[in-house]
Amino acid sequence: MEAIQITDDLYADHLRETTGGIVLFHKKLCPHCKNMAKVLEKLNAKRPEIRILHIDSEENPKAMAALGVERVPTLFIIKNGDVTAKHVGLLNPKETISLFDRSGV
Repeated sequence: MEAIQITDDLYADHLRETTGGIVLFHKKLCPHCKNMAKVLEKLNAKRPEIRILHIDSEENPKAMAALGVERVPTLFIIKNGDVTAKHVGLLNPKETISLFDRSGV
């Protein structure tokens, strides 16, 4: 499944509807964000049940402020509509899966 780009207008609905997913806050020109997006692609190939959502932090300041994002890349783990973990910075695929699996319900 391909990553879904979400916006200020719809982020809260997407989060509420996500039973198991990862949200990546990124900027278009951020090299670390691009690397993290590749990690999430690899993760999604192995674990297609994990919904991948992307939010461009420069274009969506309301979502960024609401979730307390100060730097990118920032990942949020979402389970049953709730944020169960947050990580700022890069992770490899193994670390990302581990973060997802050990967070929340």
